[in-house]
Amino acid sequence: MTRWPIRSAMLLAALGAAWQPSKALAADEDTQFWLLGFARGNLDEDVFLTLDTSLRVREDGVGPDQKTFRVTVEKGFADNRVRLGGGFAIFETAGQTEIRPHQQFRFVKGGLDLRTRFEQRFFPGASNAELRLRQRVQYTQRAGETVDLIGSAEWFGVLQGRDPGRQEGTEQVRFLVAADVKLNKRLSLQPGYILWYGVREGRRDTISHVPQLAVNLRF
Repeated sequence: MTRWPIRSAMLLAALGAAWQPSKALAADEDTQFWLLGFARGNLDEDVFLTLDTSLRVREDGVGPDQKTFRVTVEKGFADNRVRLGGGFAIFETAGQTEIRPHQQFRFVKGGLDLRTRFEQRFFPGASNAELRLRQRVQYTQRAGETVDLIGSAEWFGVLQGRDPGRQEGTEQVRFLVAADVKLNKRLSLQPGYILWYGVREGRRDTISHVPQLAVNLRF
């Protein structure tokens, strides 16, 4: 194993430890299950298309189940290590539709994938579009001929609330561990687990345990 995977694993572990405050012991906990699908391909040698969809099965205390669809197009620069792009997503929750455009910057080198995403979230009946910034660090390490191991940490910060007086600042942090198992050149299965720490102003924070299964298709 090279130094990069070791250092990346140490970084993710340190980030996880930093986001385990003592009050987390008193946080509300829940369990969800996410089934995801990804389709990725090239529109040109330096233009990338990603389609993703999910079904998020949630406990009644958290809210109704959720369905999502997102499309992202990126343009590559500097041998495709730097990528600029954007797209939009649709989130359906018990008949309520959220529209979510986004713009993003990525730096990709070897197994390292750094992403900054800026989202505008439009909710029915809200006074404003919620503006949210997402910062993700992800590392992928080959573990065999057909298996890759993935670890990531992502911070979510609200820059503008959807209604006056609504919480801003840090909203949540997610930590992901997963294994991507290749079935053939185009198809892979990715079982994984997300630890989701939610910050709620004036209320107890939340911890969500999210086992998930992703189906990845490359075209």
